[in-house]
Amino acid sequence: MHLRYALLALLGESEAHGYELLQRFNRRIGPFWHPNIGQVYQLLHELERRGFVARRDEGAGSRARRVFRLTPRGERALGTWLTRRPAWPAPLREEILVRLLAAERGGPAAVLAQLERQEVEYHRYLSLVREQAARPDASVTRRLAHEAALGQAEAHLRWLARCRAILRPETLSRVGWRECGPVDRADAMPRPAKAGAADFPEHQRVRLRQLVLA
Repeated sequence: MHLRYALLALLGESEAHGYELLQRFNRRIGPFWHPNIGQVYQLLHELERRGFVARRDEGAGSRARRVFRLTPRGERALGTWLTRRPAWPAPLREEILVRLLAAERGGPAAVLAQLERQEVEYHRYLSLVREQAARPDASVTRRLAHEAALGQAEAHLRWLARCRAILRPETLSRVGWRECGPVDRADAMPRPAKAGAADFPEHQRVRLRQLVLA
């Protein structure tokens, strides 16, 4: 899990307790990756067992806090990880692929209906990402993370446009339902947005705004 290396990097700046590390992570990365405090402490205990971080207790009684710092061994581990070959894109485990699998027996119209529903949701998400643009004083990592979220959403929309082009009646009549192949990229233009950020689920809008304003 890459989050462990984020914790090492943040502790390399200064020691901190778990909740403070979570706040730093959210400020530096932005609202597009939001681990919970349980994950943070679980990883901190793992890193402590491996000698990558050290802990000291601050305060006493019910107000005691566990403060962590990076050790020389943890510094070396972080440096080694940075020299490794970067990972490839994550495996495709998108819900839309399962939806298409389930809809396929209904023929092109059923598949197209799922694609169009997904397109509406991606436009909603894209509108929200644009609305939650990073502040001008945000960290470099946060600004780049925002660009990554935009690029990912736009790439999904281009893919959906290509899928719709494959399912056009003239394409199907030429090659058949089972023999559909790649479509020319000229057809891969996203359709106009059908919904705005206001239509995005409220709990997700609130979560993103909380993290943006943190």
